[in-house]
Amino acid sequence: MKKTSKILSILLCITLFSTLLVGCGGSMGAFNSNQDQGKIEDSANLNEDTNGEENEDNKENPELEVEQPTVAKFVSPYNIQYPDAVRGIYVTSHSAGGARFEKLLDLVTTTDLNAMVIDIKDDHGYITYPLEDGHPYKDLSRRNIKDVPAMMKVLEQHQIYPIARIVVFKDSVMAQIKPEWSFKENGQVWKNRRGESFINPFLQEVWDYNVEIAKMAAELGFKEIQFDYVRFPEGFENRDDSLQYAFGAYKDRKPTKLIELEETYQVEIASYQKNHSELLQLKESLQGNINRLDAEIAQAASQAPAQGTNTPTAKDPRKAMLEKEMLDLNKRITDLEKRKPKEPNFTAKDMNVHARVDAVTDFVAYAKEQLKDYDVQVSVDIFGYTATLPEAPGIGQNFSKISSNVDVICSMIYPSHWTNNYFGIPRPDIEPYRLVKEYIKMENAKLAELPKPPVSRPWIQDFTASWLGSGNYKVYGKKEVEDQIRALNEDGVWEFLLWNAGNNYTQGVNYVPIGKKPQ
Repeated sequence: MKKTSKILSILLCITLFSTLLVGCGGSMGAFNSNQDQGKIEDSANLNEDTNGEENEDNKENPELEVEQPTVAKFVSPYNIQYPDAVRGIYVTSHSAGGARFEKLLDLVTTTDLNAMVIDIKDDHGYITYPLEDGHPYKDLSRRNIKDVPAMMKVLEQHQIYPIARIVVFKDSVMAQIKPEWSFKENGQVWKNRRGESFINPFLQEVWDYNVEIAKMAAELGFKEIQFDYVRFPEGFENRDDSLQYAFGAYKDRKPTKLIELEETYQVEIASYQKNHSELLQLKESLQGNINRLDAEIAQAASQAPAQGTNTPTAKDPRKAMLEKEMLDLNKRITDLEKRKPKEPNFTAKDMNVHARVDAVTDFVAYAKEQLKDYDVQVSVDIFGYTATLPEAPGIGQNFSKISSNVDVICSMIYPSHWTNNYFGIPRPDIEPYRLVKEYIKMENAKLAELPKPPVSRPWIQDFTASWLGSGNYKVYGKKEVEDQIRALNEDGVWEFLLWNAGNNYTQGVNYVPIGKKPQ
Protein backbone atom coordinates (compact mmCIF):
# COMPACT_ATOMS: atom_id res chain seq x y z
CA MET A 1 0.00 0.00 0.00
CA LYS A 2 2.88 2.32 0.81
CA LYS A 3 4.42 1.83 -2.66
CA THR A 4 1.06 2.31 -4.36
CA SER A 5 0.51 5.51 -2.41
CA LYS A 6 3.93 6.78 -3.47
CA ILE A 7 3.21 6.02 -7.13
CA LEU A 8 -0.17 7.70 -6.98
CA SER A 9 1.38 10.69 -5.29
CA ILE A 10 3.51 11.44 -8.34
CA LEU A 11 0.50 11.66 -10.65
CA LEU A 12 -0.18 15.24 -9.74
CA CYS A 13 3.55 15.98 -9.92
CA ILE A 14 3.78 14.65 -13.46
CA THR A 15 0.89 16.79 -14.66
CA LEU A 16 2.18 19.88 -12.85
CA PHE A 17 5.70 19.16 -14.12
CA SER A 18 4.47 19.11 -17.73
CA THR A 19 2.72 22.42 -17.17
CA LEU A 20 5.81 23.97 -15.59
CA LEU A 21 7.87 22.93 -18.61
CA VAL A 22 5.83 25.21 -20.82
CA GLY A 23 6.31 28.10 -18.46
CA CYS A 24 9.99 27.46 -17.79
CA GLY A 25 11.00 26.25 -21.23
CA GLY A 26 13.71 24.12 -19.67
CA SER A 27 14.62 21.07 -17.71
CA MET A 28 14.84 20.35 -14.01
CA GLY A 29 16.86 22.62 -11.80
CA ALA A 30 18.09 19.63 -9.82
CA PHE A 31 20.07 18.52 -12.84
CA ASN A 32 21.13 22.02 -13.86
CA SER A 33 22.88 22.53 -10.53
CA ASN A 34 24.88 19.31 -10.72
CA GLN A 35 28.41 20.19 -11.86
CA ASP A 36 29.23 16.57 -12.73
CA GLN A 37 26.27 16.25 -15.05
CA GLY A 38 26.37 19.50 -16.95
CA LYS A 39 25.52 23.14 -16.63
CA ILE A 40 23.47 25.81 -18.28
CA GLU A 41 25.43 28.85 -19.40
CA ASP A 42 23.89 32.16 -20.38
CA SER A 43 26.14 33.99 -22.81
CA ALA A 44 24.39 37.32 -22.26
CA ASN A 45 25.88 39.89 -19.90
CA LEU A 46 23.08 41.24 -17.80
CA ASN A 47 23.52 44.60 -16.03
CA GLU A 48 22.43 44.06 -12.46
CA ASP A 49 22.84 47.77 -11.61
CA THR A 50 20.01 49.05 -13.77
CA ASN A 51 17.34 47.73 -11.36
CA GLY A 52 14.85 47.71 -14.18
CA GLU A 53 15.53 51.34 -15.18
CA GLU A 54 15.78 52.35 -18.83
CA ASN A 55 19.33 52.37 -20.20
CA GLU A 56 20.72 55.89 -20.62
CA ASP A 57 22.06 55.16 -24.13
CA ASN A 58 18.61 54.12 -25.17
CA LYS A 59 17.16 57.41 -23.90
CA GLU A 60 19.54 59.35 -26.13
CA ASN A 61 19.13 56.95 -29.04
CA PRO A 62 15.49 55.82 -29.03
CA GLU A 63 15.94 53.96 -32.32
CA LEU A 64 18.89 51.96 -31.01
CA GLU A 65 18.03 48.26 -30.89
CA VAL A 66 18.51 46.58 -27.54
CA GLU A 67 20.43 43.33 -27.87
CA GLN A 68 18.33 40.52 -26.46
CA PRO A 69 19.92 37.94 -24.15
CA THR A 70 20.83 34.81 -26.10
CA VAL A 71 19.06 31.56 -25.34
CA ALA A 72 20.76 29.47 -22.68
CA LYS A 73 22.83 26.62 -24.12
CA PHE A 74 23.63 23.37 -22.37
CA VAL A 75 27.32 22.55 -22.25
CA SER A 76 28.23 18.91 -21.68
CA PRO A 77 31.01 18.23 -19.18
CA TYR A 78 32.30 15.41 -21.41
CA ASN A 79 34.43 15.95 -24.49
CA ILE A 80 33.34 13.14 -26.79
CA GLN A 81 33.56 13.78 -30.52
CA TYR A 82 31.32 12.44 -33.24
CA PRO A 83 33.35 9.64 -34.88
CA ASP A 84 34.25 9.31 -38.55
CA ALA A 85 31.07 7.22 -38.85
CA VAL A 86 29.06 5.68 -36.04
CA ARG A 87 29.48 1.91 -35.74
CA GLY A 88 27.74 0.90 -32.56
CA ILE A 89 26.17 -1.78 -30.41
CA TYR A 90 23.05 -1.91 -28.30
CA VAL A 91 23.69 -2.06 -24.54
CA THR A 92 20.93 -2.79 -22.04
CA SER A 93 20.92 -0.83 -18.79
CA HIS A 94 21.74 -4.03 -16.88
CA SER A 95 24.79 -4.55 -19.08
CA ALA A 96 25.81 -0.90 -18.77
CA GLY A 97 25.60 -1.05 -15.00
CA GLY A 98 26.88 -4.59 -14.50
CA ALA A 99 29.83 -6.88 -15.03
CA ARG A 100 29.08 -7.32 -18.76
CA PHE A 101 30.04 -3.69 -19.37
CA GLU A 102 33.75 -4.51 -19.23
CA LYS A 103 33.32 -7.21 -21.87
CA LEU A 104 31.40 -4.84 -24.14
CA LEU A 105 33.96 -2.11 -23.52
CA ASP A 106 36.69 -4.51 -24.60
CA LEU A 107 34.75 -5.40 -27.76
CA VAL A 108 34.45 -1.76 -28.77
CA THR A 109 37.98 -0.68 -27.89
CA THR A 110 39.66 -3.62 -29.65
CA THR A 111 37.70 -3.32 -32.90
CA ASP A 112 36.59 -0.56 -35.25
CA LEU A 113 33.37 -0.12 -33.27
CA ASN A 114 33.02 3.27 -31.61
CA ALA A 115 29.55 3.78 -30.14
CA MET A 116 27.08 2.41 -27.59
CA VAL A 117 23.29 2.79 -27.58
CA ILE A 118 22.35 2.58 -23.89
CA ASP A 119 18.87 2.21 -22.42
CA ILE A 120 17.87 5.28 -20.40
CA LYS A 121 14.10 4.70 -20.56
CA ASP A 122 13.62 1.01 -21.15
CA ASP A 123 11.02 -1.16 -22.86
CA HIS A 124 8.90 -1.33 -19.71
CA GLY A 125 8.94 2.43 -19.18
CA TYR A 126 11.41 2.58 -16.28
CA ILE A 127 14.14 5.20 -16.05
CA THR A 128 17.25 3.07 -15.72
CA TYR A 129 19.36 5.09 -13.29
CA PRO A 130 18.61 6.30 -9.73
CA LEU A 131 16.99 9.67 -9.18
CA GLU A 132 17.32 11.67 -6.00
CA ASP A 133 14.65 11.75 -3.30
CA GLY A 134 11.93 14.24 -4.08
CA HIS A 135 12.33 13.94 -7.83
CA PRO A 136 8.92 13.74 -9.55
CA TYR A 137 9.98 10.53 -11.33
CA LYS A 138 11.74 8.93 -8.37
CA ASP A 139 9.39 5.93 -8.19
CA LEU A 140 9.80 5.35 -11.93
CA SER A 141 13.57 4.99 -11.66
CA ARG A 142 15.67 1.89 -11.13
CA ARG A 143 19.27 1.40 -10.09
CA ASN A 144 20.35 -0.56 -13.17
CA ILE A 145 23.07 1.99 -13.98
CA LYS A 146 24.10 3.02 -10.48
CA ASP A 147 26.73 5.59 -11.40
CA VAL A 148 26.09 7.29 -14.74
CA PRO A 149 28.87 9.94 -14.35
CA ALA A 150 31.44 7.19 -13.76
CA MET A 151 30.22 5.35 -16.87
CA MET A 152 30.33 8.54 -18.92
CA LYS A 153 33.92 9.23 -17.85
CA VAL A 154 34.93 5.77 -19.08
CA LEU A 155 33.20 6.40 -22.42
CA GLU A 156 34.96 9.77 -22.67
CA GLN A 157 38.33 8.20 -21.88
CA HIS A 158 37.90 5.77 -24.78
CA GLN A 159 36.05 8.26 -27.03
CA ILE A 160 33.05 5.95 -27.30
CA TYR A 161 30.12 7.90 -28.69
CA PRO A 162 27.20 7.62 -26.18
CA ILE A 163 23.63 7.38 -27.46
CA ALA A 164 20.69 7.39 -25.04
CA ARG A 165 17.88 5.07 -26.11
CA ILE A 166 14.46 6.27 -24.97
CA VAL A 167 11.50 3.98 -25.58
CA VAL A 168 8.70 6.46 -26.12
CA PHE A 169 5.15 5.20 -26.59
CA LYS A 170 5.57 1.60 -25.46
CA ASP A 171 5.30 2.24 -21.74
CA SER A 172 3.49 -0.34 -19.62
CA VAL A 173 4.53 1.37 -16.38
CA MET A 174 3.04 4.78 -17.14
CA ALA A 175 -0.01 3.21 -18.78
CA GLN A 176 -0.91 1.66 -15.43
CA ILE A 177 -0.12 4.79 -13.42
CA LYS A 178 -2.07 7.09 -15.74
CA PRO A 179 -4.66 5.05 -17.64
CA GLU A 180 -6.02 8.26 -19.17
CA TRP A 181 -2.74 8.50 -21.07
CA SER A 182 -3.21 5.04 -22.53
CA PHE A 183 -5.66 2.97 -24.57
CA LYS A 184 -8.50 1.18 -22.82
CA GLU A 185 -10.58 -1.83 -23.72
CA ASN A 186 -13.68 -2.63 -21.69
CA GLY A 187 -12.59 -0.13 -19.07
CA GLN A 188 -9.14 -1.67 -18.57
CA VAL A 189 -5.75 -0.62 -19.89
CA TRP A 190 -5.27 -2.48 -23.16
CA LYS A 191 -2.36 -4.90 -23.54
CA ASN A 192 -1.02 -6.52 -26.69
CA ARG A 193 -0.45 -10.27 -26.97
CA ARG A 194 2.93 -9.85 -25.27
CA GLY A 195 1.34 -8.13 -22.29
CA GLU A 196 2.71 -4.69 -23.24
CA SER A 197 0.80 -1.43 -23.03
CA PHE A 198 1.29 1.83 -24.91
CA ILE A 199 0.73 5.45 -24.02
CA ASN A 200 -1.09 7.73 -26.40
CA PRO A 201 0.87 9.64 -29.10
CA PHE A 202 -2.06 12.04 -29.51
CA LEU A 203 -1.47 13.63 -26.10
CA GLN A 204 0.81 16.60 -25.47
CA GLU A 205 1.33 15.46 -21.87
CA VAL A 206 2.81 12.21 -23.17
CA TRP A 207 5.13 14.15 -25.47
CA ASP A 208 6.33 16.41 -22.67
CA TYR A 209 6.97 13.47 -20.34
CA ASN A 210 9.24 11.74 -22.85
CA VAL A 211 10.95 14.94 -23.96
CA GLU A 212 11.74 15.75 -20.32
CA ILE A 213 13.46 12.37 -19.94
CA ALA A 214 15.38 13.13 -23.15
CA LYS A 215 16.56 16.43 -21.68
CA MET A 216 17.64 14.60 -18.54
CA ALA A 217 19.67 12.20 -20.70
CA ALA A 218 21.30 15.11 -22.50
CA GLU A 219 22.23 16.62 -19.14
CA LEU A 220 23.85 13.33 -18.18
CA GLY A 221 26.25 13.91 -21.08
CA PHE A 222 24.83 11.71 -23.82
CA LYS A 223 25.69 13.11 -27.23
CA GLU A 224 22.64 11.74 -29.00
CA ILE A 225 19.04 10.98 -28.09
CA GLN A 226 17.59 8.00 -29.90
CA PHE A 227 13.82 7.64 -29.72
CA ASP A 228 12.46 4.12 -30.17
CA TYR A 229 8.86 2.89 -30.45
CA VAL A 230 7.83 6.21 -31.94
CA ARG A 231 4.56 4.76 -33.16
CA PHE A 232 1.17 3.39 -32.32
CA PRO A 233 0.89 -0.32 -31.47
CA GLU A 234 1.30 -2.74 -34.37
CA GLY A 235 -2.01 -3.56 -36.01
CA PHE A 236 -3.67 -0.54 -34.41
CA GLU A 237 -5.75 0.02 -37.53
CA ASN A 238 -7.55 -3.25 -36.78
CA ARG A 239 -8.54 -2.33 -33.25
CA ASP A 240 -8.84 1.45 -33.14
CA ASP A 241 -12.64 1.21 -33.25
CA SER A 242 -12.76 -1.08 -30.20
CA LEU A 243 -10.35 0.91 -28.01
CA GLN A 244 -11.17 3.99 -26.00
CA TYR A 245 -8.65 6.83 -26.00
CA ALA A 246 -8.33 10.59 -26.19
CA PHE A 247 -7.45 12.52 -29.34
CA GLY A 248 -6.09 15.59 -27.61
CA ALA A 249 -5.49 18.47 -30.01
CA TYR A 250 -6.15 16.12 -32.94
CA LYS A 251 -9.82 15.64 -32.13
CA ASP A 252 -11.15 18.22 -34.60
CA ARG A 253 -7.99 18.86 -36.59
CA LYS A 254 -7.97 18.21 -40.30
CA PRO A 255 -5.17 15.71 -41.06
CA THR A 256 -2.20 16.96 -43.06
CA LYS A 257 -2.85 14.25 -45.63
CA LEU A 258 -6.33 15.62 -46.31
CA ILE A 259 -5.00 19.18 -46.52
CA GLU A 260 -2.36 18.03 -49.00
CA LEU A 261 -4.95 16.17 -51.06
CA GLU A 262 -7.27 19.18 -51.06
CA GLU A 263 -4.45 21.45 -52.19
CA THR A 264 -3.51 19.01 -54.92
CA TYR A 265 -7.15 18.75 -55.95
CA GLN A 266 -7.46 22.54 -56.26
CA VAL A 267 -4.41 22.64 -58.53
CA GLU A 268 -5.57 19.67 -60.59
CA ILE A 269 -9.19 20.81 -60.95
CA ALA A 270 -8.04 24.28 -62.02
CA SER A 271 -5.81 22.73 -64.66
CA TYR A 272 -8.64 20.39 -65.74
CA GLN A 273 -11.13 23.24 -66.04
CA LYS A 274 -8.66 25.30 -68.08
CA ASN A 275 -7.92 22.43 -70.46
CA HIS A 276 -11.59 21.46 -70.70
CA SER A 277 -12.60 25.04 -71.46
CA GLU A 278 -9.93 25.35 -74.14
CA LEU A 279 -11.06 22.13 -75.80
CA LEU A 280 -14.70 23.24 -75.78
CA GLN A 281 -13.72 26.55 -77.33
CA LEU A 282 -11.74 24.69 -79.96
CA LYS A 283 -14.77 22.48 -80.61
CA GLU A 284 -17.01 25.52 -80.95
CA SER A 285 -14.58 27.09 -83.41
CA LEU A 286 -14.30 23.86 -85.39
CA GLN A 287 -18.09 23.50 -85.49
CA GLY A 288 -18.26 27.05 -86.84
CA ASN A 289 -15.87 26.12 -89.63
CA ILE A 290 -18.01 23.08 -90.45
CA ASN A 291 -21.18 25.18 -90.47
CA ARG A 292 -19.60 27.76 -92.77
CA LEU A 293 -18.41 25.05 -95.13
CA ASP A 294 -21.90 23.49 -95.15
CA ALA A 295 -23.37 26.90 -96.00
CA GLU A 296 -20.82 27.37 -98.77
CA ILE A 297 -21.64 23.96 -100.20
CA ALA A 298 -25.39 24.62 -100.02
CA GLN A 299 -25.04 28.02 -101.69
CA ALA A 300 -22.88 26.60 -104.45
CA ALA A 301 -25.41 23.84 -105.03
CA SER A 302 -28.27 26.32 -105.36
CA GLN A 303 -26.36 28.42 -107.91
CA ALA A 304 -24.92 25.60 -109.95
CA PRO A 305 -27.86 25.00 -112.41
CA ALA A 306 -28.09 28.68 -113.41
CA GLN A 307 -24.34 29.07 -113.88
CA GLY A 308 -23.75 25.66 -115.43
CA THR A 309 -20.73 25.01 -113.17
CA ASN A 310 -19.65 21.91 -111.27
CA THR A 311 -21.32 21.65 -107.87
CA PRO A 312 -19.45 20.89 -104.57
CA THR A 313 -20.90 17.78 -103.00
CA ALA A 314 -21.26 16.48 -99.45
CA LYS A 315 -18.09 14.50 -100.12
CA ASP A 316 -16.06 17.65 -100.39
CA PRO A 317 -12.58 16.67 -99.06
CA ARG A 318 -12.54 19.74 -96.83
CA LYS A 319 -15.69 18.51 -95.10
CA ALA A 320 -14.18 15.07 -94.54
CA MET A 321 -11.03 16.64 -93.05
CA LEU A 322 -13.03 18.83 -90.64
CA GLU A 323 -15.22 15.93 -89.56
CA LYS A 324 -12.11 13.86 -88.77
CA GLU A 325 -10.77 16.73 -86.70
CA MET A 326 -14.10 16.85 -84.85
CA LEU A 327 -13.97 13.11 -84.11
CA ASP A 328 -10.44 13.43 -82.74
CA LEU A 329 -11.41 16.46 -80.67
CA ASN A 330 -14.44 14.75 -79.18
CA LYS A 331 -12.23 11.81 -78.20
CA ARG A 332 -9.80 14.18 -76.48
CA ILE A 333 -12.68 15.78 -74.58
CA THR A 334 -14.09 12.39 -73.54
CA ASP A 335 -10.68 11.16 -72.41
CA LEU A 336 -10.11 14.33 -70.39
CA GLU A 337 -13.53 14.07 -68.73
CA LYS A 338 -12.76 10.49 -67.71
CA ARG A 339 -9.69 11.83 -65.90
CA LYS A 340 -11.51 14.63 -64.13
CA PRO A 341 -10.00 14.98 -60.63
CA LYS A 342 -12.19 13.78 -57.81
CA GLU A 343 -12.60 15.88 -54.71
CA PRO A 344 -11.09 14.18 -51.63
CA ASN A 345 -13.67 12.49 -49.47
CA PHE A 346 -12.35 11.34 -46.10
CA THR A 347 -14.50 9.15 -43.89
CA ALA A 348 -14.22 9.42 -40.11
CA LYS A 349 -11.97 6.34 -40.16
CA ASP A 350 -9.76 7.94 -42.81
CA MET A 351 -9.44 11.03 -40.63
CA ASN A 352 -8.36 8.87 -37.70
CA VAL A 353 -5.85 6.90 -39.74
CA HIS A 354 -4.06 9.97 -41.07
CA ALA A 355 -4.24 11.80 -37.75
CA ARG A 356 -1.95 9.06 -36.41
CA VAL A 357 0.71 9.96 -38.96
CA ASP A 358 0.42 13.61 -37.93
CA ALA A 359 0.74 12.79 -34.23
CA VAL A 360 3.90 10.71 -34.66
CA THR A 361 5.50 13.18 -37.07
CA ASP A 362 4.60 16.14 -34.88
CA PHE A 363 6.09 14.49 -31.81
CA VAL A 364 9.41 13.97 -33.59
CA ALA A 365 9.47 17.59 -34.79
CA TYR A 366 8.54 18.83 -31.31
CA ALA A 367 11.23 16.75 -29.60
CA LYS A 368 13.86 17.97 -32.05
CA GLU A 369 12.87 21.58 -31.38
CA GLN A 370 12.83 21.11 -27.62
CA LEU A 371 16.32 19.60 -27.66
CA LYS A 372 17.93 22.21 -29.89
CA ASP A 373 19.70 23.91 -26.96
CA TYR A 374 21.22 20.70 -25.60
CA ASP A 375 23.92 20.12 -28.22
CA VAL A 376 22.69 16.62 -29.05
CA GLN A 377 21.90 14.75 -32.22
CA VAL A 378 18.36 13.38 -32.49
CA SER A 379 17.69 10.00 -34.06
CA VAL A 380 14.62 7.79 -34.45
CA ASP A 381 14.31 4.04 -34.87
CA ILE A 382 11.82 3.14 -37.57
CA PHE A 383 10.53 -0.03 -39.23
CA GLY A 384 12.52 -0.67 -42.41
CA TYR A 385 9.44 -1.52 -44.44
CA THR A 386 8.13 2.04 -44.05
CA ALA A 387 10.77 3.16 -46.56
CA THR A 388 9.23 0.81 -49.13
CA LEU A 389 5.72 2.29 -48.76
CA PRO A 390 4.22 5.78 -49.13
CA GLU A 391 3.48 5.52 -45.40
CA ALA A 392 2.34 3.08 -42.72
CA PRO A 393 -0.70 4.92 -41.32
CA GLY A 394 -1.76 2.01 -39.12
CA ILE A 395 1.16 2.66 -36.77
CA GLY A 396 1.50 6.31 -37.75
CA GLN A 397 4.94 6.16 -39.39
CA ASN A 398 5.81 8.04 -42.56
CA PHE A 399 9.47 7.45 -43.41
CA SER A 400 10.00 10.68 -45.33
CA LYS A 401 8.25 12.92 -42.81
CA ILE A 402 10.07 11.45 -39.82
CA SER A 403 13.39 11.57 -41.70
CA SER A 404 12.82 15.26 -42.41
CA ASN A 405 12.79 16.01 -38.67
CA VAL A 406 15.83 14.12 -37.38
CA ASP A 407 19.60 14.21 -37.67
CA VAL A 408 19.85 10.43 -38.04
CA ILE A 409 17.34 7.84 -39.23
CA CYS A 410 17.82 4.31 -37.91
CA SER A 411 15.87 1.82 -39.99
CA MET A 412 15.50 -1.60 -38.39
CA ILE A 413 16.33 -3.86 -41.33
CA TYR A 414 17.06 -7.19 -39.66
CA PRO A 415 16.70 -9.84 -42.41
CA SER A 416 14.66 -12.00 -40.02
CA HIS A 417 11.95 -9.33 -39.77
CA TRP A 418 10.89 -9.32 -43.43
CA THR A 419 8.15 -11.55 -44.77
CA ASN A 420 9.05 -14.23 -47.31
CA ASN A 421 9.38 -12.97 -50.90
CA TYR A 422 9.88 -9.34 -49.89
CA PHE A 423 12.13 -7.79 -52.57
CA GLY A 424 11.63 -11.10 -54.39
CA ILE A 425 13.74 -12.94 -51.81
CA PRO A 426 12.09 -16.27 -50.91
CA ARG A 427 13.52 -16.43 -47.36
CA PRO A 428 15.13 -13.11 -46.39
CA ASP A 429 16.89 -14.38 -43.26
CA ILE A 430 18.85 -16.84 -45.40
CA GLU A 431 20.23 -14.06 -47.62
CA PRO A 432 21.37 -11.15 -45.40
CA TYR A 433 23.59 -9.53 -48.03
CA ARG A 434 20.89 -9.54 -50.70
CA LEU A 435 18.20 -8.30 -48.31
CA VAL A 436 20.26 -5.36 -47.06
CA LYS A 437 21.43 -4.57 -50.60
CA GLU A 438 17.86 -4.41 -51.94
CA TYR A 439 16.62 -2.39 -49.00
CA ILE A 440 19.36 0.22 -48.94
CA LYS A 441 18.86 1.01 -52.63
CA MET A 442 15.24 1.91 -51.87
CA GLU A 443 16.14 3.91 -48.78
CA ASN A 444 18.83 5.87 -50.61
CA ALA A 445 16.33 6.77 -53.33
CA LYS A 446 13.75 7.83 -50.75
CA LEU A 447 16.21 9.99 -48.80
CA ALA A 448 17.48 11.58 -52.03
CA GLU A 449 14.01 13.10 -52.46
CA LEU A 450 14.41 15.17 -49.28
CA PRO A 451 15.89 18.70 -49.29
CA LYS A 452 18.04 17.92 -46.23
CA PRO A 453 18.27 14.15 -45.76
CA PRO A 454 19.46 12.81 -42.40
CA VAL A 455 22.35 10.44 -41.88
CA SER A 456 21.34 6.84 -42.55
CA ARG A 457 22.37 4.48 -39.75
CA PRO A 458 20.47 1.18 -40.02
CA TRP A 459 20.11 -1.43 -37.31
CA ILE A 460 21.49 -4.75 -38.54
CA GLN A 461 21.19 -8.28 -37.20
CA ASP A 462 23.67 -10.01 -34.91
CA PHE A 463 21.39 -12.78 -33.61
CA THR A 464 19.92 -16.04 -34.84
CA ALA A 465 16.18 -16.00 -35.53
CA SER A 466 15.49 -19.67 -34.78
CA TRP A 467 11.81 -18.88 -34.11
CA LEU A 468 11.32 -18.65 -37.88
CA GLY A 469 11.47 -22.43 -38.06
CA SER A 470 13.61 -24.92 -39.89
CA GLY A 471 14.52 -23.85 -43.41
CA ASN A 472 13.58 -20.22 -42.85
CA TYR A 473 16.60 -19.08 -40.85
CA LYS A 474 20.31 -19.55 -40.59
CA VAL A 475 22.75 -19.27 -37.72
CA TYR A 476 24.25 -15.79 -37.78
CA GLY A 477 27.97 -15.38 -37.22
CA LYS A 478 30.96 -13.49 -38.55
CA LYS A 479 30.11 -13.86 -42.26
CA GLU A 480 26.44 -12.88 -41.91
CA VAL A 481 27.27 -9.71 -39.93
CA GLU A 482 30.03 -8.74 -42.35
CA ASP A 483 27.77 -9.40 -45.34
CA GLN A 484 25.26 -6.84 -44.02
CA ILE A 485 28.00 -4.25 -43.41
CA ARG A 486 29.43 -4.87 -46.88
CA ALA A 487 26.01 -4.35 -48.49
CA LEU A 488 25.66 -1.00 -46.72
CA ASN A 489 29.19 0.17 -47.53
CA GLU A 490 28.85 -0.73 -51.20
CA ASP A 491 25.91 1.65 -51.47
CA GLY A 492 27.58 4.48 -49.61
CA VAL A 493 26.13 3.92 -46.13
CA TRP A 494 28.94 3.91 -43.58
CA GLU A 495 27.06 3.94 -40.28
CA PHE A 496 25.31 1.02 -38.61
CA LEU A 497 24.16 -0.33 -35.25
CA LEU A 498 24.26 -3.96 -34.16
CA TRP A 499 21.31 -5.45 -32.34
CA ASN A 500 21.48 -8.39 -30.00
CA ALA A 501 18.90 -8.26 -27.20
CA GLY A 502 21.19 -10.12 -24.78
CA ASN A 503 24.28 -8.12 -25.82
CA ASN A 504 26.10 -11.30 -26.88
CA TYR A 505 27.88 -10.07 -29.99
CA THR A 506 29.76 -12.18 -32.51
CA GLN A 507 33.51 -12.24 -31.97
CA GLY A 508 36.09 -11.70 -34.69
CA VAL A 509 33.95 -9.52 -36.97
CA ASN A 510 35.79 -7.05 -39.17
CA TYR A 511 33.96 -3.74 -38.80
CA VAL A 512 36.41 -1.68 -40.87
CA PRO A 513 34.51 0.10 -43.67
CA ILE A 514 34.93 -1.35 -47.15
CA GLY A 515 36.48 1.07 -49.62
CA LYS A 516 37.60 4.56 -48.76
CA LYS A 517 36.99 5.28 -45.10
CA PRO A 518 34.60 8.25 -44.65
CA GLN A 519 36.11 11.45 -43.32
